[in-house]
Amino acid sequence: MYYPHFGLRDRQMYYEWMLLDTHDALTDTYKHRRTLGEMRRFLRTLCPDPVVTAGGNGVEAFCRKPQ
Repeated sequence: MYYPHFGLRDRQMYYEWMLLDTHDALTDTYKHRRTLGEMRRFLRTLCPDPVVTAGGNGVEAFCRKPQ
């Protein structure tokens, strides 16, 4: 348990973070990893000018719906 290293509000909040971390650690097999190119190609089917970049935690993508 993280208590008290992150300065969260109370012990309950630390418990909830622990549950989220456990869930995140156990669901890696269900993640659908994509490369920048794969994301760009997919988003072009939805909008003409997607913005796809390498972000801090993987791929960041933005797409504006055509009007």
